[in-house]
Amino acid sequence: MPEANLTRCGPLTLKRAPGQTVSQVTHFKAVAGAGQLRLHRDVVDALDIRLNGEPLSVPPVAGAPPEIHLDVTLARDNVLAVEIGRGAAGAATLRVTQRTEADLGLVRQGYFGLNTRDIQRQRAFYEMLGFVGEIYPAGPETSTTFARALGFADDYLIHVSLHSLKNPPEMPFVDTVEFRADSFRDEPPYAQLNHLGMAYATYASADLDGAIDYLTGQGVKFLSAPVTAANGERFVFMQEPDGAYIKLVASAAQPVSPSGAQLVRLVNTNMNVSDLDRSREFYRLLGFTESKADAQAGEGALSAAYGFTGPIAFTGVDVSLGEGTDGATIQLRQWLHPYDDAAPYPPPVNHLGIDRINFYVKDLTAAVSTMNALGFEQLGPIGGMPEVGIVFFYDPDGIKVQLAGPQTG
Repeated sequence: MPEANLTRCGPLTLKRAPGQTVSQVTHFKAVAGAGQLRLHRDVVDALDIRLNGEPLSVPPVAGAPPEIHLDVTLARDNVLAVEIGRGAAGAATLRVTQRTEADLGLVRQGYFGLNTRDIQRQRAFYEMLGFVGEIYPAGPETSTTFARALGFADDYLIHVSLHSLKNPPEMPFVDTVEFRADSFRDEPPYAQLNHLGMAYATYASADLDGAIDYLTGQGVKFLSAPVTAANGERFVFMQEPDGAYIKLVASAAQPVSPSGAQLVRLVNTNMNVSDLDRSREFYRLLGFTESKADAQAGEGALSAAYGFTGPIAFTGVDVSLGEGTDGATIQLRQWLHPYDDAAPYPPPVNHLGIDRINFYVKDLTAAVSTMNALGFEQLGPIGGMPEVGIVFFYDPDGIKVQLAGPQTG
């Protein structure tokens, strides 16, 4: 059963100028039981910390390490109040963590969801990439239960098309959706690759240079020429018709379709996060137990490949589902420079670009019950039908994670 050290609150950073008093009150949910408060401080002694109204005993700075861990007792609903009193300048960073375990029964990644202005144009684009399988080319259609699950107050009107690199279609798909009429939100996808949220998906190509030549001839725009990163990965970024990014990486495997793009498989779905440790533990709880670290920094050709003119730096980890699943991989990246703290796409789930990621579970009713018991925020009610329902939860940065599966109650 997956075990994770979840961040329940934070990280919170308070900075004080000389003679200034600063304070912050934060509400958060947890499982009633043991937890830990991690405090890192810099020349701060006049520090008052109260958890659910009870003061915590914080040792003086003199003789104490910069970071200390305090055992705490958490409730279902918690209030953390922090105040730095008058004195010398200083800063304090706090994080409340809690070890927990759960089996959510994730089986595989079903798809990432890509919203578009024009479903016919998007369908043609993926056919050009070599997607040969298509299921559920539905629309226009309306759905009350699905609309509520996606965060709509009213019904929506949509076209839907799910694409696969294989025929008959196989997961993972690309779920392209055209929201229509009043349910359409005409806002462009993320302009840059360091924005918090799902900025791109990565596909392997058996002939990267040939794919670039072929796609350029089809009018596809690339950010740069292909480059090779320090980890040996040779890659390039392109943009699909609505402006969302797709990353192509070189692969020695055989392509699965006859297209000139020579695509092999979906390698990973990117997620830019604000705190790598916090996100890593969240996805560990979901069942992403295998990991591979990756950090990059550089300038020149490397930064140009990511669409920047100055130096770039990020740290990250690729996490995968373990044995008995399809091995779906999420690429977690925390950008250090340049850093963009703008929040991911807000609800409902109709923003142009990659606005959701889907995972199938063995029992949706049980998975939702477990997530609720762990205190995670749900976007809306369960939508769909008893045999296959869907529901959305937010990850620590507000990225929309969709669970789908049979309902048993």
